[in-house]
Amino acid sequence: MSFERRQLTDAHDLRALSHPLRVRIMELLAQEGPLTATEAGAELGTTASNCSFHLRLLARHGFVEEAEGGVGRQRPWRLVEQETRIRSKDLDPEGLSALRAMDELRWARRREQQADWWRTRDEYPDEWREAASETASVLHLTAAELVELNGALHDVIGRYVDRGLVSNRRPGTAPVDISTSTIPLRLPLPGGEHG
Repeated sequence: MSFERRQLTDAHDLRALSHPLRVRIMELLAQEGPLTATEAGAELGTTASNCSFHLRLLARHGFVEEAEGGVGRQRPWRLVEQETRIRSKDLDPEGLSALRAMDELRWARRREQQADWWRTRDEYPDEWREAASETASVLHLTAAELVELNGALHDVIGRYVDRGLVSNRRPGTAPVDISTSTIPLRLPLPGGEHG
């Protein structure tokens, strides 16, 4: 079993991913597997009806689906196991606006998760503290080299992506965030000048 690939181009789909509680619900489903709205609400500190509303909205946009068993409020939901891709060149102005909102929320959430790690890492066993890694580098690359670097990073991560599937969970594993950001820090100098 592997992830389905999905190209997002619709602004409404992107807006569905631009809400803090919906992001937290999707994270929770990715980490814990199928949950009812009641279970999600208890974990996230909100009501079952609020979670139910957001789960139904995420389902309408194809990000979550009903899991086996249960009815009504006892119906479990699961994350649709898919890899989503977004290319800004494929978006109209409304889609670009939704993408900006989604990106701001996503990176704010990443900062929260990073701060949580820094605050709690001493509680983890030595093997996990030593296994965790943070890297920051500034490289001087051409656009073609950046494409090559991103391809290599995606290839490495791709070898492990099936381990994100709920059906492939194994004892001794923990959810691990892998976030890469390879962005130019300024416009390139004209004519190959160095600076």
